[in-house]
This record gives sequence, structure tokens and C-alpha cells, in this order.
Amino acid sequence: MESRGTQSELRIDGAWDEFLKIFCDVAAIQGRISYCIMSVHAVNPHIFRYLSDYDPYTYLLWNMIYGITIMIATSPALNTIVPFTRFTFGFMGSLAFNYSSLMFYGYLSDIFYDRPLLLTVLGFISGRVMMVHLLAFLYHIDSLVTGTRRHSAFDAMYL
Repeated sequence: MESRGTQSELRIDGAWDEFLKIFCDVAAIQGRISYCIMSVHAVNPHIFRYLSDYDPYTYLLWNMIYGITIMIATSPALNTIVPFTRFTFGFMGSLAFNYSSLMFYGYLSDIFYDRPLLLTVLGFISGRVMMVHLLAFLYHIDSLVTGTRRHSAFDAMYL
């Protein structure tokens, strides 16, 4: 039976780096999908009661925090920072972003409590807008640090 090698041998082969890249991409997608579902669930939890008796709030919240932490921490702008500090910054940024989003969903729920369809649509749209602006912010900071040319579609968001 052939030996797979130690972690240092995997790092030399590039397999470890490829694994980390795929892991971080999947974690970021997982966080974005959880955020998308939470943007509907936080304002109108009754939708999911039609499908199941299980309340996915806790699961969605931790997946949002986890995925966005990885997305922020693996930003090229933070590559020069020590890994522990980088993930601390990612975690704190994720908590701030997700908490402010949930506070906004609570605000929407207080205003439009008697209009569940409008509330659900506004929750979904506001969640998309907040996520797009987080991604645009990260893209903007990364392009400034790495010196890559920015795409005009993202620059148009700041006008």
C-alpha cells in the first residue's frame, strides 16, 4: 500500500494548498447560501413551518458566521497578517455584518408585521443588497492591495 505522505510533503506537492483553496471557496458559498435563506427566515419564519417542524435559525446563523468569516479571512488583502489575527478579524467582521443584518431584519419585521408577503420580499432583497455590497467592499479592498485592475461593474456601485 502506497503512503500518502506527511503534511509537509503534501504542501510541497501543492495538494494541501489546492485543498485549502477549495475548502475556503465552499465555506464562502455555504455562508452566502445560509445568509440568503436567513434573509427570508428571519423576517418570516412561518414559511419554513410549512416544510418542517424544525427551526433552522441556529443552523443558519452559525453557517452564516462561519462562511463569512472564511470569506473575509481569506481575502488577499489580509494575506500579510498573521493567520490567528487574520481569522480573528474575519470572525469579528462576520459577527458585525451578520448582527447588523439581523437587526435590520428585526426592524423590517416591526414595520411590516401585518404584511407578510411584502416583508418576505423586502427581507430577501435587502439581504441580497447587503451581501452584494459586502462582496463589492472586499473586492475593492483586495484590488487596492493587490494592484489588480478593478471591473467597471463594481466601480459603478460607488457612484
